[in-house]
Amino acid sequence: MIETLIATSIVYMALENIVGSNVGRRWVITFGFGLVHGFGFSYALKQTLQFAGSYLLTSLLSFNLGVELGQLAVLVVLVPALDLLFKRVVEERLGTIILSAIIAHTGWHWMIDRGAVLRQFEFQWPAMDAIFLLSVVRWLMVMVTISGLLWLGIVFWRRIKKSLSLWERVG
Repeated sequence: MIETLIATSIVYMALENIVGSNVGRRWVITFGFGLVHGFGFSYALKQTLQFAGSYLLTSLLSFNLGVELGQLAVLVVLVPALDLLFKRVVEERLGTIILSAIIAHTGWHWMIDRGAVLRQFEFQWPAMDAIFLLSVVRWLMVMVTISGLLWLGIVFWRRIKKSLSLWERVG
């Protein structure tokens, strides 16, 4: 399922680049896609962490450092290449549409392939017993607690901003 969601997120972002993006909500989408892609990495890590022994933290940090360095290496190569492409070959908007269409096409095929594998999986609903209901209640309590903390943080932040604006007017 995670691989299907990763492919879906790639198709979505490519299509959003073609149609035009809402930059104001891009951080929410980035957060959600980051979670999905992080789950994908965790499945890849699951196989190799069995060899970490007592060095679990070192293995996790090394893996994350490697991922970040890999991303930076790709950016070091792609940003100048795209800059050159958009300055010399094709206008930036048209180039973005063409590259996004290629990525959407590839992601679409990946999504269809992963979806076909996912459809073969026989999903069984959990038994609606007391243990299941207890775990649902626990997760609901966690979500209510997190929501309350976020609400308090927003209220606190607004009061700080209001106080700072009052100090700026006085000072």
